[in-house]
Formats: sequence, structure tokens, C-alpha cells
Amino acid sequence: MANTTATTAPARGAKPGAGAVAISGRRRRYTVLTRHDKILLGLMVGIPLALDVILIWGPTVASIFFSFTNWDGIGGIEAKNIVGLKNYQFMFTGYTLFWPAFTHNVIWLLWLTFIATPLGMLFAVLLDREIRGARIYQSVFYLPVVLSLVVVGFIWELQYFPTDGFINNALG
Repeated sequence: MANTTATTAPARGAKPGAGAVAISGRRRRYTVLTRHDKILLGLMVGIPLALDVILIWGPTVASIFFSFTNWDGIGGIEAKNIVGLKNYQFMFTGYTLFWPAFTHNVIWLLWLTFIATPLGMLFAVLLDREIRGARIYQSVFYLPVVLSLVVVGFIWELQYFPTDGFINNALG
């Protein structure tokens, strides 16, 4: 029995004795965008970016600027209206509703981060399993998303109706 080994020719452009080089048969080509492609790309990136800047970042920056003024929303902004950090000083020291509101926001943040999100992930994993009646459970969980807000509000109104709502009838 003879030992045979397959030999291959050196790859194109390889130096003799350089060893095996793995080259696929095709070279990667980079295509140059045509003028039409560039215009389309500019529109597809530019329009959403412009809307984002105008509708999100513009009002955000304006709100930050206005927080350093005592502007009441009527008339122009003048140099005499700029009060610096006095609004923030009043908010932290003189406005009694700030700290309870801040505390409630922190509680909501903690609730959503550590309870609601993991619970939603747990439900998603459980509903993804092949269990009997899984489609019914999936429909029940997804139904409020697809129903209109008016329909959901009407259903809740029927639940809480003072004279003959479901909850009042159940409680007696």
C-alpha cells in the first residue's frame, strides 16, 4: 500500500515556498455607488435624521435653554430674562412637590427595571413553549395591544360602572 498525498498548485500571487494559502475563487469587489444610489441613500438617512433633529433634539435643547430663564412663554427672549441656576435652586429647595415626585419616579424606575421587565421576559419564555392552549394565552396577552384605546377604555368603564358594573356587582 503506497502513501499518496494530494498536492495543489500554489495560489495566484503566492511566493514559492510560502505554504498553503486559502483563497476563494473570487475576489471581493467593492461597487461604487451610482449617483441615483447616493441620492436615495441621502434621502433615506437625511429625512429621518432631519425629523429627529427637528422634532426631538430641537425641543430638548430649547427646553434646557428655557430652564435657565424666567420666560413665561409669551414674547421674546431677552437678556434680562436669563436667571441662570435660580430655577434649579428653587426646584431643589423651595418647591415642596419636587422630592416626592422624584421619589415616585425612582420607585417606578426600580419597579420597571427589576420586577416588570423580568416578569414580562418570564411570560414571554413561558408562552414560547409548546404547551396546551398556548395560542389562547398568547392571544389574551396580545389582545390589549391590538385593540384600540377607546375600546379598552369602554371595557374598563363597563367594569367600574357605579350602578351595574362588574366590580360593584361582584363586591355586592
